[in-house]
Amino acid sequence: MPVVLVSNNSELLRHLGSPGFRRLELEPKVAASGEEAWAMFEKLRPPLAILDAEMAGISGSELTTKIKAAAPTSRVVLVVGKRLSGDQMRRIGSCGCDEVLVAPMSADELYDVVAIELGLPRRGAERYRLELIQGGAPLDATVTNLSIDGARVISRVPLTEGAAVAVRITLEDDTGPVDIPARIVWAQQAAAKTVAGAAFGELDDKARRVLARLTQWEIVHETQRTRVVLKGDFTEATRFDDLAPEMVGRVDFDMAQVTYMNSLGVRAWCEFLRAAPIQGYEFHACSVPFVLQASMVADVVGRGTVTSFFAPYHCESCDHQEERLLQSAALLASGLEAPAFSCSKCEGQLTFDDLPERYFAFLQPGD
Repeated sequence: MPVVLVSNNSELLRHLGSPGFRRLELEPKVAASGEEAWAMFEKLRPPLAILDAEMAGISGSELTTKIKAAAPTSRVVLVVGKRLSGDQMRRIGSCGCDEVLVAPMSADELYDVVAIELGLPRRGAERYRLELIQGGAPLDATVTNLSIDGARVISRVPLTEGAAVAVRITLEDDTGPVDIPARIVWAQQAAAKTVAGAAFGELDDKARRVLARLTQWEIVHETQRTRVVLKGDFTEATRFDDLAPEMVGRVDFDMAQVTYMNSLGVRAWCEFLRAAPIQGYEFHACSVPFVLQASMVADVVGRGTVTSFFAPYHCESCDHQEERLLQSAALLASGLEAPAFSCSKCEGQLTFDDLPERYFAFLQPGD
């Protein structure tokens, strides 16, 4: 049960006590001041601290610097108000915090940040195991690139074109494995292995539901509003027709697992948004490919707003690259000045690795 050090903030405590957080099995430890928070941190060394930037006594920024010096692997999220200037954003970034949240926030926004910082699966980011089956027994093979049509296979056992196999999907929720019949449609022999493509035949309803859930989208019902988790590539082969009936009321789109969007995929997505009978919608945890398209084509966001998104960062000291989740409200409050973060690999500084005027264009529609 992960211990989380948290400020005595009524909004944070209310969200952390909500039903959605119970699955994370957190153990919040509440501090009323900066001094108390530091004493609790020294004693407990929690993996995550969520602190008000302006705490009584030692400020959240000062406390973050102390925490990072004592335990660099501990994660710190600072909570700030909407009146955030560029100078304040620079001070917050220089203290070494791992994330900035702007209050007020929703429970779902906090959930996303907590799950990411603790390395826990986010809603809709389901874990599963893939196996290649032949004659009822697993082969010594690795299955990758799962899609609604098939998968890529690297097998240490020889495979030939036309061979009948099955891809077994075992979900983390222990509902039992699902075997999907497939046929090897191409195979290339390499040193001690076969690289092959396995194509699915006609899918039954259960197999289609499982594949759509893992590779295209998933509806998450335990959130405050209907949350639709989009996944994989948006291309000429992507169809959103089956998703339209699920659009009820106000919707949150989770775009973290969108890995690629080509021009035809962008067109299909924009047409879906225009036709979807949605009262209102927001975009959360948008992936870099989604942001790049949204910054070029306004209709990618449509009538919605982006609340949070991933951005590319780079450390010049060790050449480490990673993506960080940013909150749109924090960027807008600071005049679109991207925060800097401490590098997770060395003592260097992570800096934003793109052109702000290009990458943040989606935050300035009509400019």
